[in-house]
Amino acid sequence: MIRYQALKKKPITVAQARKNMMVYLKNMANYKMSYFKGMSYDLFRPIFEEEYRMVQTLFKKNTDVEMTKKKRVAEETLLQESFKKLRTDQALGSKAFQEQSTEETKEFSEEDLKMLLEIVLVEEFRVEDLQTKYPIIDWEIHIEDSRKYWKIIRVSNITEAYQSFEDMLKAFDREDLDTLWSLVKENFRSIEPTKDMERALWVELKRLYEPDKEDTLWKLQRYMHDLLTWRLYGSCAVHHVFSTRGHCIYMLPEKDYPLTTEDMMLMLSRRLQVY
Repeated sequence: MIRYQALKKKPITVAQARKNMMVYLKNMANYKMSYFKGMSYDLFRPIFEEEYRMVQTLFKKNTDVEMTKKKRVAEETLLQESFKKLRTDQALGSKAFQEQSTEETKEFSEEDLKMLLEIVLVEEFRVEDLQTKYPIIDWEIHIEDSRKYWKIIRVSNITEAYQSFEDMLKAFDREDLDTLWSLVKENFRSIEPTKDMERALWVELKRLYEPDKEDTLWKLQRYMHDLLTWRLYGSCAVHHVFSTRGHCIYMLPEKDYPLTTEDMMLMLSRRLQVY
């Protein structure tokens, strides 16, 4: 440490100073060492001082820019104060106008003011109406972890999975339901469904669109008299009548279904729940 302190206090020679300047110019100003070959210290030092000054002033604030910024801030402040003053004047004028109007409206009674009011009914704004509609193009059976689903395939390769017919009706509109029936009917036009999920979808849609009084479902209506519930899925316009025993009937408003008189009376006596 003593030797280092002694070397640090030792005055630097001209050769060392010239070498330090050359290293600085090489690293900071991209000079080549060969450029200074044979150059005296008196010619070398002004070059170093000029480059050093340029590097140092590069990181200092530009006076012209600062003046321009201050001028802009001053102009904006003046503009804001003028705008505030204008708003104050307008508010004072509006207050005077309101006081004058108050004096004039004192002659009106409460009933007269109510007659001037007009109630305008505004239709409910629904976000769903702005969403893009992706039509159904195909369907298939999807199996995942021993569970089976109806996989609905839409345009742009958008897929949806449903495990129950009821969940499908809650998400579908009438166009989706009609398209799915067309696809299912086309698939089983010449062959019989073999898989459980295929058969279940085929049976439910066929009962919905092509009711047949010889179907076993209509013969089981006598077991549906207890705790009968009647729902309407508004998106696809499908009526759903079911009991706690698991008997379900899906119906479209325009179709004629072989309902018994007892079931129709029970439906009319129950409150229709709309979903």
